[in-house]
Amino acid sequence: MAGKDFGVRKEDFGARLTLALKALSISGGRLAADAEVDKSLVSRWRSGSVMPSAHNLARLTQIIAARHPGFTMLDWELDMSALAARFGVAAPAPAAPAQRPPSGFAEWLALPKFREAALASGKASSALAGFWRTTRPVPEFPGKFVHDHVIMQTTADGPLSFRIGLFSSRLIGWSMAVGDQMYCCATNQLIGNSIFAIFNYVHRPRIDVLDGVTLACMADAGGVPVGAACLLERVGDLSGDDEADDAQYEALLAEHPIAPDGSIPEHVQRHLFRDTGPAALAAGGDPLIMMPAVTSMARGSSGRGGPIA
Repeated sequence: MAGKDFGVRKEDFGARLTLALKALSISGGRLAADAEVDKSLVSRWRSGSVMPSAHNLARLTQIIAARHPGFTMLDWELDMSALAARFGVAAPAPAAPAQRPPSGFAEWLALPKFREAALASGKASSALAGFWRTTRPVPEFPGKFVHDHVIMQTTADGPLSFRIGLFSSRLIGWSMAVGDQMYCCATNQLIGNSIFAIFNYVHRPRIDVLDGVTLACMADAGGVPVGAACLLERVGDLSGDDEADDAQYEALLAEHPIAPDGSIPEHVQRHLFRDTGPAALAAGGDPLIMMPAVTSMARGSSGRGGPIA
């Protein structure tokens, strides 16, 4: 039924699965445990980026039927209103359009190589999806560091949805792995200011730390462009419940973003504060802000234990 004869597109199946889980109060983690699959796979089913195999679809149907007797494979093909009525709940309202970035990213990046990378980035999506925290020097307060909070979630057309917030600012956009780099772009939907970043990428089933360079504008009258080295660290995993994940993201944004004095380890400070220019070049350093792979702090893990050496 999960093959060509199954009458539901993967994007629509994700909405149906999410409705069933909410109606029966099953978390993404509980479903993953019952189906004996990784939580990231459940997230990809729910996002519509992946369709369950025939075996997994049958297993999902069994799990739902155990809590809602009479549920069958044919029920997945009901429209959303009929499926909601099947569970005795109201059909979900359409999502607010500003909640997630639009899905036209592959068209925005018209170059064939980037489109190909976007459509083939499923492994990167599962490796990167989660909650993240940046550490970067803050130009408005010289000598201080700031923590932005980030949520990355899978989308139907390949790239990750990328949301980043600081104080009252909320930016949304996309993140995509291409080769050994991860490219990010996010924009404030109200006033249009944007942030761009390129991080060193590691090819691991689960990524825990990335570092790279960001480009943004200062929060001053002139909006001065500024580049900075940046560390991106995973601080949590997605639950598989979009509403719960959004609430967790907002809770992280409520934390004060300025890092307390002494809270950033010395080796991280040295990694992020970089001397550049002619004097640094003459002393064997870099003429510009750079994040070479040989000194990168980026790392990942197998997904089944600690980091891979």
